[in-house]
Amino acid sequence: MRTRRSVSARTPRRRRRLSGALAVALLAASVATAADAGASRTPLDRVEGPYGRGGAAVWLIVPSRPARSLVVFGHGWKYTPPFPGHPWVDQFRPWLDHLAAGGNEIIFPAYQSGANDLADTGRVEDYAAAIRTGYRHLGRPRVPVVVFGYSFGASLAFSYAANARAWGLPVPRAVQATFPAGMIAGAGLPPLPSMMRVLLQVGDADTEAGSAGANAFWQWLSAHPSSRKRYEIIHSTPQLAATHAAAKATNAAARAAFWAPLDGLIAAARSGP
Repeated sequence: MRTRRSVSARTPRRRRRLSGALAVALLAASVATAADAGASRTPLDRVEGPYGRGGAAVWLIVPSRPARSLVVFGHGWKYTPPFPGHPWVDQFRPWLDHLAAGGNEIIFPAYQSGANDLADTGRVEDYAAAIRTGYRHLGRPRVPVVVFGYSFGASLAFSYAANARAWGLPVPRAVQATFPAGMIAGAGLPPLPSMMRVLLQVGDADTEAGSAGANAFWQWLSAHPSSRKRYEIIHSTPQLAATHAAAKATNAAARAAFWAPLDGLIAAARSGP
């Protein structure tokens, strides 16, 4: 399905419908997000780590109450650490706090050790190692898993979703790939499980990643039929320019475009396969 923000004649009609359960989950998530708007950060979670070294390092965001699900959160490619405290985490801290407040444990892999790293299969290996370390430190929780990725992190999210069993990790129930970079050369992508939910997002003003990466992943997904995948174009509005940086915004429009769909995928994952 494509929401009102996404229109394309190339998408078959059968992909334009959300399942009833997911539609309800998205509505509930939107209401929860609206209620959350404007709230100041409260100490509902703690950041642990980094555990591991270099690109295999990982941070954990742990909620103050028992977790009902787990989110693996993949940041975009970074040329310089943006913050001195938790340099990889704090750029997305409002969103991570929101997820933790909703009862999610969060694994936040570094996958980079510095600005001079190459975006290659070595980053995939570091990302996988960081997730393993995160699961181990969390005590290998038996809760539904959703994987989110932004930009290069979205490309890595598909690597995890496709290779979870081979990596010895829990298979995610859903993937949200926001403004994905291209496929990673040399990184294997077996077919995804047919029941896995997938949301691909593209910004109409994104001149950095554009739609090429999303289109390549969509073609790969289309080779393996599933009714649970969706290609969504985020159209710019006066409240949100859908540039590559849009997913890092925290205003109401950004929360509706990026946070609410992820909340919906989490709710659907909690409700069952």
